Amino acid sequence: MSHASAIPAAEAFRRLSEGNERFLKGQHTGDASEARRMELVGGQHPYAIIVTCSDSRVVPEYIFSAGIGDLFVIRTAGNTVSDCSLGSI
Repeated sequence: MSHASAIPAAEAFRRLSEGNERFLKGQHTGDASEARRMELVGGQHPYAIIVTCSDSRVVPEYIFSAGIGDLFVIRTAGNTVSDCSLGSI
């Protein structure tokens, strides 16, 4: 993940909040199109890191109405962050 594409924390929070509002209204707008997938071949530039439980019922991309490559999701047992999890960030 490149730091050159980092956005301010307030902007990332705004995107997550607005995405969650869309999710709550049933208006998921995440992009999983072929064009988006082709963009990601050259690298990933997610705007937020999400640490979440391994529970399959929790899907951050849906909850925040995000597309492929928008979020860097780390799933852990019990929402605990180990050295291994930190190394992924």
